[in-house]
Amino acid sequence: MSEQLKQLLDKINQEGVQRAEENKKAIESKARAEAQKIIENASKESKRLKAEAEEEIRKMKDSAEASLKQGARDLVLSLKEEVQQILKKIITAETSTALSSEEIAVTLGRLIENYCQKKGETSDIKVLLSKKDQEGLKNTALSKLKGSLKQGIEFKTSPNIKAGFSISFDEGKSFFDFTEEGVVEALSAFLNPEVSKLLK
Repeated sequence: MSEQLKQLLDKINQEGVQRAEENKKAIESKARAEAQKIIENASKESKRLKAEAEEEIRKMKDSAEASLKQGARDLVLSLKEEVQQILKKIITAETSTALSSEEIAVTLGRLIENYCQKKGETSDIKVLLSKKDQEGLKNTALSKLKGSLKQGIEFKTSPNIKAGFSISFDEGKSFFDFTEEGVVEALSAFLNPEVSKLLK
């Protein structure tokens, strides 16, 4: 009886050990599978985070480069405008000095003489100028100018003209602009592209 009991106990013990071994292997296998899954998930998450970080860095870099380019463009435009303003002030100051009553008389004399050589008359010539310059012409060369040519040139003052003059050879239908504003505008339009080239 004790032999049978011993065999039964050995068998139970052996089956218990075998089941424990199987359980151990199953637990180990499950633990390995879970560990592998955790590693794979961690690897995927790491790659995702790395990709997100790289994308964020790229966006920040692109944004910084765009900001730098925009800042550089704004600086160049600001500098260009500043240079053009300075240039316009210089041109205005020089033009105002150059358009004295004496210079106006000389320029008008040449224009009218050249016109009269071609047309032979002055009846369709009209000149607009400032009151100050008209007075200056009367005191200097206007009498000589009108005396040296046929009568008929019409001189009028214009409140819109600060310096210089406008002249018409078709009884006022169209005018050539030699006013301070006209000369400054023409010179600025000519010089601004040159300034732009220099700034590029």
